[in-house]
Amino acid sequence: MKTDINVSFLFYVWGKILEKKKLSAGEKRKKEILDAAKRVFLRKGYVESVMEDIIAETTFSRGGVYYHYKNKIDILHDLMREGISYRMDKINEFLKDYSGKVDKDAIAQMIVDKMLDESDLMSVYAIYLQAQKNSEELKDLFPTLVEEALQAANIGAEASLKTGAEGHLKVAASHSDYGYLSTDFFIFFMNTVILGCEILDGARDSFVKNREYFVQMVKLFLDFYEKNLIK
Repeated sequence: MKTDINVSFLFYVWGKILEKKKLSAGEKRKKEILDAAKRVFLRKGYVESVMEDIIAETTFSRGGVYYHYKNKIDILHDLMREGISYRMDKINEFLKDYSGKVDKDAIAQMIVDKMLDESDLMSVYAIYLQAQKNSEELKDLFPTLVEEALQAANIGAEASLKTGAEGHLKVAASHSDYGYLSTDFFIFFMNTVILGCEILDGARDSFVKNREYFVQMVKLFLDFYEKNLIK
């Protein structure tokens, strides 16, 4: 049921934000499985990988892995959730070091950071984007990921309100619904840049050198979004 998925994700992200407790034994096992799957996906790609590849990469028996994950889509989904949590950590780092007003420029900077990010989790996301072209199951997963990313953004703002983080407070006040993150145009634009960084030789270096161009593009998008000009 969709509601159940969302509620479980709320607790997942909230736990990541608080980071107050040690991982339980079960969480440590899942973490090992996810790390193993990440290595396998990066090495073989998602389509060519099978559960047996992931099992062989862990210290667990076949039953031990299947106890936590029934298939590789469930594993991929949790890796995408790790990616969302990772991105929230990066946003918190940015806001912690950002001394200016959290305005459109700051929002644009954070979005460009995401698009140009170089990490294993971003590489796995790019692998997912390519694999979903020929998989209805992976296509069906995408709206859930978008919704969960929006939830994480709102949870992050709420957490900052509880801890009194002024920067987050300003973001929450000016962009409380984060609707711009879920427009088709923005998603296609962002994913195009991410894929370019991952699969085109030299693209990330070129994009990084021209980072300010992307910042201005995102700011222009935000202006158009506020004026209801995004189609």
